[in-house]
Amino acid sequence: MKTELEEYQPNKSRSIFASLLLLAGFVMLGLIMGNLLGILLALPLFGADYQALLQALSDPTLSPSSRPALLIIQACSSLFGFVLSPLLFYVLIEKGKPSRLFHDKHLDAQLLLLVGLVVVTFMAVNSVIIEWNMGLDLGALSPAFEQWASAKEEQLKELTAYLTRFDSLGGLLVGMVVIAVLPAVGEELVFRGLGQRMFHGLTNNKHAGIWIAAFLFSFIHLQFYGFFPRLLLGALFGYIYVWSNNLWYPIFAHFVNNGFTLAMLYMYQQDVTELNVEDTESVPVYTAVLALVVTVGILYYFRTKILENRKQTDGQ
Repeated sequence: MKTELEEYQPNKSRSIFASLLLLAGFVMLGLIMGNLLGILLALPLFGADYQALLQALSDPTLSPSSRPALLIIQACSSLFGFVLSPLLFYVLIEKGKPSRLFHDKHLDAQLLLLVGLVVVTFMAVNSVIIEWNMGLDLGALSPAFEQWASAKEEQLKELTAYLTRFDSLGGLLVGMVVIAVLPAVGEELVFRGLGQRMFHGLTNNKHAGIWIAAFLFSFIHLQFYGFFPRLLLGALFGYIYVWSNNLWYPIFAHFVNNGFTLAMLYMYQQDVTELNVEDTESVPVYTAVLALVVTVGILYYFRTKILENRKQTDGQ
């Protein structure tokens, strides 16, 4: 009986390290192609004026067409860079079947509910880490790095706020697809389905595989004032993947994390709730401690339930 995820088995003609480099190359090529296609698809919004498009992208507030253009480019980038390119790598280079990346086909509704709940409770725990990370003095590492990281953080914060300012339910649904669905599928495919398993095989240690993949997952976002919360989130997805042996569970967890945030933002913008999820102030300590206890309890039950399901399946 397979109780947990096995390490990655690359094509016998190359090493795991070589496969990692090839995967990175495929992802980079996919991102370039996705960006180019996104720009081509967005050009008609600006009368096929490339300079007008570039100017609007440099300052999105200049044109009402900037938001749909940015969403189109981001969607194409995610689709080509993190979904299609890793699948092509796996099929063409590793000679594998896409179905094997997702493992068990059966999804348990109760397990999906547990995954959704643990992501929400973990948000309260992670809020303490978010506040702590925001207060870090990166200048102690390098004043130049701190200046760059602060500017990058502010730039991405403004861009995120612009893209998540929804005027209608339709706009929210589009945002769900571009900001929640595509990143959930693509990033989990790259960092958990392929990357984590490769690092597991490279180090012969499942925990090392989880944390190396989580580190890279956080690093590529280039938001170092949110690095550690995202690192822990990536590790959470990683353990869910190892225990479940099913990529759909971390994909769902990733979707809930992004989708819940978008839904709460929309309700805040529509004055349905006074809770602003963009607020970086942490919850009270007692709430964080309680949330941590609940999170650990849900994860324990999640793993126990998976083992019980496997025993029942093997006994049939």
